[in-house]
Amino acid sequence: MVDLMETELSMTEQFAIHASAIAIKEFDREELEEAFVEMLYNKAVERQTFIAIMKEHGIDADIKLSFLNANQVP
Repeated sequence: MVDLMETELSMTEQFAIHASAIAIKEFDREELEEAFVEMLYNKAVERQTFIAIMKEHGIDADIKLSFLNANQVP
């Protein structure tokens, strides 16, 4: 088990992790899967809405998202 106090996370990030763990610890696997799928669906809808708004304003771009680790951030 990882001790969050030994990581380089801020207190806010540590709190968010603890709060999330407490919130989901009573979920069964099916409930977790449903919540995950719903989150992915919502993110996809948000992205499509954003791209549609950009196109309405004449902005047509190929958007690529890239996630970096903390040690990769310049």
